Amino acid sequence: MEYIIRFASESDAAGINKVSEHLGYSQLSSTESTTKLQELLNSPQDQVFVAEWQGRIIGWLHLFYARRLASDNFFEIGGLVVSPDSRGYGIGRALVQYAQAENLGKFRVRCNEKRLDAHKFYESIGFDSSKVQRVFQVRS
Repeated sequence: MEYIIRFASESDAAGINKVSEHLGYSQLSSTESTTKLQELLNSPQDQVFVAEWQGRIIGWLHLFYARRLASDNFFEIGGLVVSPDSRGYGIGRALVQYAQAENLGKFRVRCNEKRLDAHKFYESIGFDSSKVQRVFQVRS
């Protein structure tokens, strides 16, 4: 499978939205997905990369720069999805490597403790588990 990895553009919103369904992200309207992508593309802290095959988006990676007051700053993978029919071709690895080549610095990713396949994937491409934490949010 010959695919390309590149920076996302506004016209990729529908393809990104379609691929996102495979990880259980909520289905967004075309307006919502375009707006969210535009916000990220216009942000100096965020980058979005896509994998494209035969004119179709088959994967994406959202990366953001996290600044910290009392510790080192780092790049964090905010999301990485490859469509199920395109897995096993090194696309996830290629997306991460592309992001790393474009950005010098430390990289992190957070994974739900239940996503064991994701843990294995990140370990296989050189990430080490550094801590376990809980996420709290205000009740609504």
